[in-house]
Amino acid sequence: MARISTLLIGTALFFSILAFNALAQESRRLGLNTTLRDFGEELKVVQPLGVGGIRVPLQWQSVKIRPGEYDWSTIDRLLKSAQTKQIEILFTIRTTFGEETKKHKRQRGATRIKPSPVELKEWVHFVETLANRYRGQGVNYEIENEVNGEAFWKGTLEDYLELLRVGYDVIKKADPKAKVLPSAMGCGIVRNVQLEGARSEAWKWHDHWLQPILSTKKFDVVNIHNYYFPSDIVANGLTFRSYLDHIRELIIKSGVGDRPLWITETGYVSAPTEIAGRKDNGSYEKQAKWLKEAYQQAFGFGVERIYWLLLHDRKEPYFGSMGLADAKGNPRPAWDALKQF
Repeated sequence: MARISTLLIGTALFFSILAFNALAQESRRLGLNTTLRDFGEELKVVQPLGVGGIRVPLQWQSVKIRPGEYDWSTIDRLLKSAQTKQIEILFTIRTTFGEETKKHKRQRGATRIKPSPVELKEWVHFVETLANRYRGQGVNYEIENEVNGEAFWKGTLEDYLELLRVGYDVIKKADPKAKVLPSAMGCGIVRNVQLEGARSEAWKWHDHWLQPILSTKKFDVVNIHNYYFPSDIVANGLTFRSYLDHIRELIIKSGVGDRPLWITETGYVSAPTEIAGRKDNGSYEKQAKWLKEAYQQAFGFGVERIYWLLLHDRKEPYFGSMGLADAKGNPRPAWDALKQF
């Protein structure tokens, strides 16, 4: 009798573990963006939301003490707290601090001199150390952010392609199970491009960066940012779905249709917001509606994971009202809309 009871308990425990792991895997379809500064506080509410993945920008200089020496204490604490809640981490490895951008722009007559934004040898050593330290702990890596615009990346396309190739090889050698993502493109939502000729030029620039990146095949996941609206608003001639269609065309053309697709940034304004002369009439109710429609369209399209931009509002042009809650933490209808997934 005791043996039967033990067997039943063991069987129940086994299936409980399977169910828990399946739930954790399912929750990773939903992600959220945060920062190292806000991580600890926001982690408290992430799990009740049903979110299983967090994307965190990691400026490598923030852990560098001196060349070749690093202080991992903050990152260690972050990962430990995330792992206790079955939250998977995606580090966006940034190469340049925002306040350093002036150092990387010099004017000589009418010619702008743009030196490489990173010392490659030192950066590779950091990435190798990072991937070795967290080997097998379910950490994934994204190499830079929106490199097709100067707000984040200060180098050339060739600089970035070299960074991606070398970074991918180093990470996969150190941690073969880690997923490596290339930079997503800035999708252009903050622009207001009305004329067809101007739109054509804008997309030539977008594809001029994305096509060579996809052609390297030095990534495990195709990574995009998509802030276009699933209904009500057509911006720059695009919708959420038509931007996905355009990305799929480039994926097929580049021969990487076997790679999963992640949207690592998306979000919608919760108040009427003007940008570049275009007014997007957001509201609390519309934000929730757009979230639900966009996620349904994305998962129907085959997108594997989606990371919402903001948990709480912050002071930032255009994107600042995209929080699932206001700056004081009061949830909006979009909060419940995300929980439903």
